[in-house]
Amino acid sequence: MGWHVNLRQLSYFVRIIELQSLSKAAAVLRVAQPALSRQMRALELDLGTDLLVRHGWGVTPTPAGQVLADHARRLLRETQVARDAVTALSAEPAGSLSFGVSSSLALPLLPRLSAWFLEHHPKVSLQLLDGFSASIHGWVLSGRLDVAVLYEDRSPGPLVTTPLLREPILVVGAAGRLTAPVPVSAGDLGALPMILPARPNRLRLLLDQLRIDHGLELNVRVDVDSLPALLEMVRSGQGYTLLPYSAVQGMVTDGRLTAAPLDPPVLNRTLVMVRPLDRVPTAATDILERAIRRIVVETAPALRWEPLV
Repeated sequence: MGWHVNLRQLSYFVRIIELQSLSKAAAVLRVAQPALSRQMRALELDLGTDLLVRHGWGVTPTPAGQVLADHARRLLRETQVARDAVTALSAEPAGSLSFGVSSSLALPLLPRLSAWFLEHHPKVSLQLLDGFSASIHGWVLSGRLDVAVLYEDRSPGPLVTTPLLREPILVVGAAGRLTAPVPVSAGDLGALPMILPARPNRLRLLLDQLRIDHGLELNVRVDVDSLPALLEMVRSGQGYTLLPYSAVQGMVTDGRLTAAPLDPPVLNRTLVMVRPLDRVPTAATDILERAIRRIVVETAPALRWEPLV
């Protein structure tokens, strides 16, 4: 028996999974809920298996439904890429682009990137995401992202990689807790109560390697998976953290935090720009990559970045 599914059904299905609700998806898609339910039932009948578990509060995917959702996202994304490639032949770049960065880079990069595209290429629709580095890495490998900025990795997978920037990791504390710009001795870190990103955050893994390589002791009081929460905990005087200046520049400038370099400067992070190896870049993708490089160069002095582009 043939499979008669269409792209519209797949896009409906993915939206239902994302919202975990038929009624919410119907409202977002502007489709009557009974009609949406019939589409999903037809999809289940066509595939010969249940795709959704219906609860009183909403829906969740069955194992088969999760497999379909993963494949549907890739298929829909590739369809969009094909559409954008055709659109790119027009005089002005258009279409959609998805770009992801780690949470510590979201504030320095994403607003500037959005403003630049709104001014210079308003027909390009941007989807901007931030998250933990491992999540961003997975999203670009799966094809969910066109371009991403990641920590340098010796085995990044099937990605085209371009060095972007290097930046030092600083000691960060509440206002008045550090006598910046006086450096903090790396040997004194063990005396400070630390609040750090939880493993497997890439910065935390770098700190673990620092401890091994230099025999440092870190007095970690709290592991936290939220950058805004971590910064608020440090601001309120609960402890210190280790972060690049770009992640705290605004709070240092307005006096809520202080940041001091390490002596010796034993810890740096190198970031690279990546895109999927099997995806042919469009004109819009090229513009996105050039815009990212331009922003890095222009903001490097203020954010203490060393551009590698």
